Amino acid sequence: MSSKLQLTTLAVLVSAALPAQAALYKVVEVAPGVTGNEAYGTAIQPSDEALNTSNPLGCFDSGASSATCEGYKLAGETRNRPDGFSYREEVPFAMDNSFGYIEDDYDGFEDYCFYQLGYATCEYWASDRWSSWSNETYGSNTPNSLAFIEGSAEKPSGAINTVINSLDPSGQPVGNFSTSSKRNEAFSVVTNSTLTSKAQSRAWASDGTYTVGSTSSKSGIGGERYYYSSAPAIWSSSGFVSIPRAGGYEVDDDYYAQGSMRDFYIDSTGGKTYGVGYNNYSDQHMNATIFIGNSATLTSATWSSELIYNAQVDISGDNIHSNSVATNINKNLVVVGQAKRSGGFPQNGAASNRLFVVPDVSSPEAKFLDELSSAKSIFFDGAGGEMGGINNFNEIVGRVDSENHREYDGKQRRQRAFIYPYDVKGTIATRRNIFKDKRDDKVKAWLLDDLTNGGSESSNNNQYRIYDASDINDAGVISATAVKCDGGYDSTAHNAYCGEGNKDETVVAVKLVPIALKKDVEGKPITDIQPRGEESTATERKGAGLGFGALTILGLFGFMRKRIK
Repeated sequence: MSSKLQLTTLAVLVSAALPAQAALYKVVEVAPGVTGNEAYGTAIQPSDEALNTSNPLGCFDSGASSATCEGYKLAGETRNRPDGFSYREEVPFAMDNSFGYIEDDYDGFEDYCFYQLGYATCEYWASDRWSSWSNETYGSNTPNSLAFIEGSAEKPSGAINTVINSLDPSGQPVGNFSTSSKRNEAFSVVTNSTLTSKAQSRAWASDGTYTVGSTSSKSGIGGERYYYSSAPAIWSSSGFVSIPRAGGYEVDDDYYAQGSMRDFYIDSTGGKTYGVGYNNYSDQHMNATIFIGNSATLTSATWSSELIYNAQVDISGDNIHSNSVATNINKNLVVVGQAKRSGGFPQNGAASNRLFVVPDVSSPEAKFLDELSSAKSIFFDGAGGEMGGINNFNEIVGRVDSENHREYDGKQRRQRAFIYPYDVKGTIATRRNIFKDKRDDKVKAWLLDDLTNGGSESSNNNQYRIYDASDINDAGVISATAVKCDGGYDSTAHNAYCGEGNKDETVVAVKLVPIALKKDVEGKPITDIQPRGEESTATERKGAGLGFGALTILGLFGFMRKRIK
């Protein structure tokens, strides 16, 4: 027998003798430190890139420091009620660049739901959001969105509602806030005096030297709430640039041009910068875009805008999508984003918010996750969701429909958080194989609830069902939002009762921290994922205290919804 065969045989025997790895993540609840009925995780602090290069397993490695892994800061926000429309988006419902829906007050909210979502429950949907918008606009303007980082409040001077879109490498917040005179004003450690002259501004991402986002200008027409255009913006402490629209006019009939940069990557070797977001094109459509700067110095670069095909509004003469946006880019130049199906072109019974990936910016074409074979484990035809982000190991997180019933003339689908280890340029097999299903020996997309099940953390983790994953760093730590049953659900099933359906649940911000993997004698990580089951009896949460329905709410953190023109 060869020495190689002896080692292989020994590895199998030793592996069989070792305890199986069950849960991949420990759920760590983060106290907000601010008031609010519900708490949501929105961003995680980036991990050190040099450490990531030397140790691709990150916090999955048995030698990783638990203090370091649990020490990455989580940013979040609280809510007492849903946003009237998102505090972070450039225009109402992330699509109403005519401001027609929002002009009509309650009727506009109901019309948006009826024409763009199609729910049978639009009166309830509209009433909930109109009440919040009415309070903000006509009422007391009582704060609803309070931001925090690891239990400490983040409230810029004069802020009413504050949102955090990301954290920079040093853990400082990047976002925007409202004041008595502005609905949105950007904040980050990178400041520029130009921002104060703008009617509105938003910050989405920062590396500590540059920040990207958008700025808005008033048209001089209409009331204080309405009629402004926006443009993608980049600033440093010494420079500011506004990227021009890719087509159309600032004002075209009833429509106002809009644009935004959501993330960026500086390719120092190639002497280029790549940004992602959306820009205004012909007919005032807001389309997912890759911004290309011809310099690694962002504020002195010349910028061009490249449309992401397949995700654009107009496809073969029909407005298949109502709008689209690219949300994140990594160092492998892989881009992720989302495109909202038009209310007039539903797919599989829903006008869903479809998630996509662009494998390389050199060929800007969207590939939807529900069409990729390796994602079919959870992405069914026409599945909707919300993109959370992508790290440099090409691990994509977000949330996805976990039910497949018709939404048109029906109810909203329940959603759950997911992770998808995408196999593309820059992927490292050792890291990707962590997510292999031993039942069929395939790496696939997973609901994160399946990856928090079993093992030594089972009791703690069974208190939570992960609703949303908003961000992931290279160490593998995820910022998330969970529904909590204090003390644990009645079973480990996906649809288990909380106290036989009579106990209140709460919505909490959590970090998902990788559990160090055991290794075999060859040094390969040992995993044995144990997916959650399903109870045979349908779950009815009789006493669930979920406020405004966190399990099914769509649009709280910026679903892209836009009226057809």
